[in-house]
Amino acid sequence: MLTRRGLPRLHVPLRLLAPAGGFYGLFFVVPLTILIVLSFWTVNAFVIVPEWTLSNYLDAVSSALYGAVFVRTILIGLGTAAVVVPIAYVLAYLMRFVFERRGQFMLDLVLVSMFSGYLVRIYAWRTILGKEGLLNTLLLQMGVISEPITFLIYSNLAVVITLVGLLLPLVLLPIYSSMSNVSREHLEVARDLGSKGVGLHRTILVPMVLPGLGAGFAIAFILSVGDFVIPQMVGGPQGVMVGNLIADQFKGTGANWSEGAAFALILLSCVLVVYLTTTRAVRWVTRW
Repeated sequence: MLTRRGLPRLHVPLRLLAPAGGFYGLFFVVPLTILIVLSFWTVNAFVIVPEWTLSNYLDAVSSALYGAVFVRTILIGLGTAAVVVPIAYVLAYLMRFVFERRGQFMLDLVLVSMFSGYLVRIYAWRTILGKEGLLNTLLLQMGVISEPITFLIYSNLAVVITLVGLLLPLVLLPIYSSMSNVSREHLEVARDLGSKGVGLHRTILVPMVLPGLGAGFAIAFILSVGDFVIPQMVGGPQGVMVGNLIADQFKGTGANWSEGAAFALILLSCVLVVYLTTTRAVRWVTRW
């Protein structure tokens, strides 16, 4: 069947998708292809040599040091997502169903932190978590502790806390958007049928907002494992993550772009595996 201009109907949506498809291909497919090819080449005297090899991947997999960094990165990403997603879910629930009239005002309060710069917010968390920071000063004045807590800064805990603080507004947006499409009548009917408390969320609300939860988890996990500024500024020597290894391979005197590309692709594979496994597990729990 033809349109008024004599073109098949199938060609109309393809034409509409052409700008987005071209942008996606130019800024994702092409760079990813270059990265894949580069990861199989070698570097000799700081010069990239187009010789196909698996040595970059073998070095990353066989090294105990690199393996520990990869494990730490995945655990920090999962820990950050495990903290920030429930917090965002609770905030979204409060804004949508408890304080519905003030929901927009509460959302604005959460989003106002995004108006400041990325580095400014990191320095703010350093000020809060530092040995002589705001948190230690407050606890000392309240008499809760007798000396400053030192493990709050330059540790994996500091990295997770800072990531949670920075990512909360981004994670909240998709969850609140999904929850805005859920009417109050759905929950009232579920309560009338005997679904209450945690069961109401597990069997009714969570499955209905699962797309938003999945998007929020993806944002938290992907941005956490790929960050290299926060581990460097609040993680200390023991807080090195894969993002720091990749950044070091693409800059400095000992740069090795091929090895950095291999690290990036291995990290990308780990992210995909963890994300798919987690989303399947959440679907299974909500159906149980």
